[in-house]
Amino acid sequence: MKTLRVARDGVGAPRLESLPLPFLAPGPTATALDRELAPEPSSMSGVRQVRAVTTPAGPIEVVTGRSTRRLFLVVSGTLQVIVPDMRARLGAGDVLFLDVPVPLKAPVRIRAATACSYLEVEVGPAWLPIGTVPPSLDEGRRTAHTPPRLLRMFSAGEVAHLVPFDDLFSMPSEQGQEATALSFVCLSPSMRSDWHTETGTSLLVVLAGGFEVEVGGDGGRRTLRAGDVCLVEDFAGQGHKSSSDGETRFAVLALPRDHRWSRRAGVEA
Repeated sequence: MKTLRVARDGVGAPRLESLPLPFLAPGPTATALDRELAPEPSSMSGVRQVRAVTTPAGPIEVVTGRSTRRLFLVVSGTLQVIVPDMRARLGAGDVLFLDVPVPLKAPVRIRAATACSYLEVEVGPAWLPIGTVPPSLDEGRRTAHTPPRLLRMFSAGEVAHLVPFDDLFSMPSEQGQEATALSFVCLSPSMRSDWHTETGTSLLVVLAGGFEVEVGGDGGRRTLRAGDVCLVEDFAGQGHKSSSDGETRFAVLALPRDHRWSRRAGVEA
């Protein structure tokens, strides 16, 4: 898992730096230090909208300054970032933060090295890159050509179901979806939950490790890994169980219930 940001050096030229993220560390194995270092609620606000983008290989954007503050959460493929004397390739589960408030002395080039899908999250001034730079994990990762697992979890008939979430990238990416919060979560290897439901709608993106979800209805038990996405709309009934397969990190976007992907294909939400 790579987390990078585009910053400016002392003479106004762009450069790439490590991106710290405000990770929460819930669960029974979180230490007192984990809880002490947990970010303030304000670090999860300041989120404006999310766009689901899929693009063929080729140029995406050239940034010369005064760009919208955005986070790129890579779902599949390879995203390449090029600045003078530096370049990086980002794959499934990697994160890029673009924050260019003033003109640059050289451009930032963002391109898809292969066909690529990602979530582009627009954030306001209240969202700050604070926290820790996550260390790398020794884990199995998908190749750039392996499709991600996209799932939707919803409650119906007193149990939850897991079905394919093919709608995520099916609508024009220019149409953004309002988002109300963005959380980054780190789970210890031994995390286990009992059956539970959720109070709100969320879009979960696994960044590293393995996140296992179990439901009582269709879909049974699935493990999500880096780049996999689950739309969570399990509000009633038995709920679902979750656990971590090794240390696991993921991002959670809070969405309103009347979001753009709701009530698709006759699925009850």
